[in-house]
Amino acid sequence: MTIAQMSWGLMKYPVNDPRLKEFLDSLSEVYRLAEEHKGFLWRIPDEVIAAELAACGFDGRMSATVSVWRSLADLHDYTFNSLHGVYLKRTSEWFEKVEGPQLVVWDVEEEARPSFIEAWERLQELKRNGPSQRGYGWKR
Repeated sequence: MTIAQMSWGLMKYPVNDPRLKEFLDSLSEVYRLAEEHKGFLWRIPDEVIAAELAACGFDGRMSATVSVWRSLADLHDYTFNSLHGVYLKRTSEWFEKVEGPQLVVWDVEEEARPSFIEAWERLQELKRNGPSQRGYGWKR
């Protein structure tokens, strides 16, 4: 079954802060590797997700990705066994610790193109009610 995912974080500093430079400079390569990874189907482009975050009232410190993958195993492999995993181990340098889940996954049809708002609502349901058909984490 194809899955969609949304992950998010709250950056410690404004995007123009030099302490975020290494992280921000890595994004184009990390996204390129995702798009070339086995199982990747689609992600919300940077400018679209930035507009959606702003429309929802989030400040510029929130970072989020929404993407569609052929399987949870493909997403897991990319997340932990690529350059993404190297940076993931360093998230405490750039991101605040937040309460609740930072990842939500749900089953979709291959052609699904979920919005950030849909994904955020699913994440909030996961946070309130735990794993369900509407959203889960690495395990159901």
